[in-house]
Amino acid sequence: MSTSVNNVSVRKKFLVGLGSVALAGLSVACIGGEEDSDADAAEETGTSAAEESKGIGAGTWEVGEEISPGTYVTTNTGDGSLDLCYVARLSGFSGELDDLVANENIEGGMRGRVTVTENDAGVEFTGDCRWQEATDDNLADAGDPVSAGIWEVGSEIEPGTYTTVNEGEDSLDLCYVARLSGFTMSVDDLISNENIDAGAQGRITVDESDAGVLFSGDCQWDRK
Repeated sequence: MSTSVNNVSVRKKFLVGLGSVALAGLSVACIGGEEDSDADAAEETGTSAAEESKGIGAGTWEVGEEISPGTYVTTNTGDGSLDLCYVARLSGFSGELDDLVANENIEGGMRGRVTVTENDAGVEFTGDCRWQEATDDNLADAGDPVSAGIWEVGSEIEPGTYTTVNEGEDSLDLCYVARLSGFTMSVDDLISNENIDAGAQGRITVDESDAGVLFSGDCQWDRK
């Protein structure tokens, strides 16, 4: 069942968030080693985690102390649905659901982008992705056709109308598209969104005023 906010369907957003919380809880036991490793390396070289050129890896990082507010990007180099990376903005560190501001899964092969605000207490990254502060030097080309990712309009993907056909065969083979006004991963950033069922054709017009667009699933999107 979908839930509407200002006539915008957000069923995908809630499903992703709740699924990610469960995955994050299961991975807590293995986060510590990677976080400590990154932190120790940064301490030895006299740099903060956010200053490492290789990017920031798995861990729970305190905003303002260990990571600066800003927009961060990554590309999940995995090649399957089990090669998930995960990102969550946090209002605290109790580990409870109430501390979750917003979250997202980054599937294998997918481009990720998140804006961490100065009001966030922290941010959690899991998986093998390395996150770098977004600059003109690490932009990615969405390609033609466009596949799964969170793409910045104007620099990584052109405005226009995009179409796809979901070639999946059952109800679990969903594709998803959302026009975004920002990259905080919150419902407030959703301009519009839609699920593309297996066998269905999808069509979306990305406006030049959109901050970004999110595509997920195995669909390939062609610009008309």
